[in-house]
Amino acid sequence: MVTSLLNRFNQFALKLSSNTVVLSLREGYIALIPFFIVASVITLLNQWLGEDLHKLKYQALGDFNTLVWGIFPLLTLISFSYYLSKNLKIHTIAGPVLVLACFTATTGYIEINQGTLSIVHRDGMLYSLLMPVLCCYLLAYIERIRWLRLVGISSISLFLRKHLNLIIPYILVTAIILLVIPILDHFAGQLHSTLKLLNPTWNVFEKVSAQLIFSHLLWFIGVHGDNTYHLLVSGELTDYQVLPQLSSYAFYTCFVIIGGTGCIWGLIIASMLLKNARHERSIAMIASPLALFNISEVMLYALPIVFNPYLLIPFLLSPLLNALIAYGCISAGMITLDPAMDIPWFTPVFVSGWLLTQSFSGILLQVILIALNAALYYPFLRFNRDHNLSGKALDVLLKRFTTGRLIEAGAESSYTRTQREEQINVHSLKEVTDALNSGELMLFYQPKINPYTKQVVGFEALLRLKDTDGRVQGPWFLATLEQHGLLHIIDNFVIDQLEVDLEHFAREGFRPKVSFNISPQNLLTGGYKRIVKAFSDYPGQVEVELLESSYIEDFNRTVDVVNLLRAHHIACAMDDFGTGYSCLSVLSKLNIDTIKLDRSLLPDNYNCKSVSLYTNLSEMIAKLGFRLVAEGVETKEEENLVKQSQVDCVQGFLYYKAMPIEEAMTLLQSQTESSQQHNAADSSV
Repeated sequence: MVTSLLNRFNQFALKLSSNTVVLSLREGYIALIPFFIVASVITLLNQWLGEDLHKLKYQALGDFNTLVWGIFPLLTLISFSYYLSKNLKIHTIAGPVLVLACFTATTGYIEINQGTLSIVHRDGMLYSLLMPVLCCYLLAYIERIRWLRLVGISSISLFLRKHLNLIIPYILVTAIILLVIPILDHFAGQLHSTLKLLNPTWNVFEKVSAQLIFSHLLWFIGVHGDNTYHLLVSGELTDYQVLPQLSSYAFYTCFVIIGGTGCIWGLIIASMLLKNARHERSIAMIASPLALFNISEVMLYALPIVFNPYLLIPFLLSPLLNALIAYGCISAGMITLDPAMDIPWFTPVFVSGWLLTQSFSGILLQVILIALNAALYYPFLRFNRDHNLSGKALDVLLKRFTTGRLIEAGAESSYTRTQREEQINVHSLKEVTDALNSGELMLFYQPKINPYTKQVVGFEALLRLKDTDGRVQGPWFLATLEQHGLLHIIDNFVIDQLEVDLEHFAREGFRPKVSFNISPQNLLTGGYKRIVKAFSDYPGQVEVELLESSYIEDFNRTVDVVNLLRAHHIACAMDDFGTGYSCLSVLSKLNIDTIKLDRSLLPDNYNCKSVSLYTNLSEMIAKLGFRLVAEGVETKEEENLVKQSQVDCVQGFLYYKAMPIEEAMTLLQSQTESSQQHNAADSSV
């Protein structure tokens, strides 16, 4: 029962983590981290300098502080709109411009008073998240309606045609937003009025709990929870005395949200203690200097906590636990306070505890609270590490959906270079960009089999495209992309996705050997650097498959690159041997590990000459010390032939077709269980 519930939760969490809106919001907030840091530092300087700003003639610093937080909703809007447009495959400038226009025209964020523009940033707080979702999804849907397009395939460039076809969708989206927003404003106004009328006679526990839960839930969806809570509710629920000598402000600052919203110091320590958590530790190290001043945005948006259901429970419970324990200790007289001391929110932990209590008891209480927070976060953080998408995996997930956008970006420059070519070339490139924009790139894995034991000894990673109907196709578009010099984008996707998949395999306890293809030109002109960086943590697991043409076109350069890869424990194979040059004199000079015999070498109708060629060629290659792989084995007769030919392993439909990574892991698991049962039976005998 418990396992079933955990599996269901895990499925829900993965769906939420990989949701387009959530992924886009994560990218948008991460892009704003430099802004958060600069704005927070400026806020600290203003708090420290205070009235001295006038004496030092640095009033511009104070004005800048007001400005940066005033335009915060606008920056959120632009950043979120850009990444949501990218992930929905609409234009990344046209989308945000449309969102910005609708936002400023309908929300009251910018007011016109006697011909003067002014910003009322509180009116843009919630709409900075809602408006991008409304506009971008509407634009993405309307843009796909073919009969609304002004220009079809013609002699003009892809770039110009795409923008002309945005005119009617722009008009329709703007009209819909102008109709819908007044209705949403009406309901939002009613909600605001209701919140303002909340019972001001609540006791302290109710006020503390309401503020913590409400503001933290707002933070969880990416909204600045503290500011929004203060805007929405009455002053009696935000500024009150927790105890006769303790204001709610000082209570929160010193003993509740230690390190910033969500009790970030506890999360940082839990991240440092977590084993095999490279992503969590790196984010914690970056966040630590800012958490010293109770600035928590880095952990919130980069770990992330925002929209991460794995960490919601400790995110809500940690401040509640701190509030309960601190209130109990202070009200019981275990901690005495200095009523005259006003503690700014940015005062570092332990310093604030000392200043408020004028004794080590305040510091001791903070230490205990941080330790409890770390203990609370730790199991959830470990579960997040084991099951959630983070770091590189999220980045590659985004690339699955956005590779077509990269191709399209290169397509315009390619068009200008080749506009004199026949119209068919332009049409074929458009077909490819449309297919990639509407589909999803992924890697499938075809097992490599030991023909004698029938055991899986590795996989070949093969590129696949899943279209909007769910059909999976082979990479039919590679020739077109190669013609236009865009194949390196696909190569980079394969490398990044394979790195993530190898981590996925390792997490489930598997370390299979996996080979993959890369274009010769990309490999020799710098692609090898990306391969080394991606797979240095997987020694002996990865094999790069090269074409014969790599050696023929630039033999010395290829030898150097292969030697470099092998020095980093990355093996190399020659793919499709027998289909290209097949220069036998090169075999004696090759520094690779594996030769893959193409299916075309397998004899038709068991022709005697073809059989003799295959067996003798295999024997010669084996004697030269190469590992031998037979591709395309589809019948029992072909299997018998490769067994006679000293082949080490085989691939082919006779055994398995290429499969998704989940099926590949299921296959490995069943093989492991079968082997364990066999060993157990042998030992019992």
